[in-house]
Amino acid sequence: MGRLKRWVPALIWMFVIFSGSGDSNSMLHSSRLIEPFFRWLMPNIAQEQLDMIHVVVRKGAHMAEFAFLACLFLQALAIEQGDTRRWIPWAWILSTIYAASDEIHQMFVPNRGASVGDVMIDSAGAALGLLGCFLFLRAKARKAEAQEPPPKPVPAPLPPQRPCFADRLLCTLHGEDFENRSQVHLEVPDRLQRENGGRIILGRSSAKAQLCIKNTSISGEHFSLQFHNGQFAIEDLDSSNGTRVNGRRLTPFQPANLADGDRIEAGEVLLHFRQLA
Repeated sequence: MGRLKRWVPALIWMFVIFSGSGDSNSMLHSSRLIEPFFRWLMPNIAQEQLDMIHVVVRKGAHMAEFAFLACLFLQALAIEQGDTRRWIPWAWILSTIYAASDEIHQMFVPNRGASVGDVMIDSAGAALGLLGCFLFLRAKARKAEAQEPPPKPVPAPLPPQRPCFADRLLCTLHGEDFENRSQVHLEVPDRLQRENGGRIILGRSSAKAQLCIKNTSISGEHFSLQFHNGQFAIEDLDSSNGTRVNGRRLTPFQPANLADGDRIEAGEVLLHFRQLA
């Protein structure tokens, strides 16, 4: 039921588009609304110009409704699977398929007809809508990065010390950052978890997280690790792109136990958990 709710807005808008494909919304009927308005606005307009405006208004409306549908598809896919930008092509494909099915439906409606050109116009509208979503998400991520405080100065290295029990490693996180095309290797020593009350946060913000990954798909505070009685637990902190363990999406603020070798996905970062203590 939870998955179906994510698709409800897109399904409702698909029904609206389907209803708009009926005879009452054909060009013959819509001209009764559009032409009187433009004749009132411009009394001396020629019929050829009026026909052109009529076509432009109708095609523009088609592009707008499929731009909105593509954005709803993207929202549903991103909530379901995470990593918004990766699902933009799939949202466009679904929108184009539905545009084609809408034209097929119009073949059986009086005063309507199917057109490959209309499918291309609807598909272009979906592409423009998704382009707007992409630019908005990129601007939002850049704004969030600009608002972050400058990184803390790196202290001078301390002279080597003999290892002690308090500095032993509890676990490591090793994997790949697909956005930056780089390797990731993070270590969690016993000292770090004691200094932070047993709770270690991973995120993009160096001011909020003890383990920092500069990746736009990572939230400022993405997930936390907790160590108690020899057992690690992971908790998603209501991150934008979600956290998955072995392919299963975590429910925000509900800890889940980790086992050695578990696979953690956070946005476009893949990590392998290795427990050492």
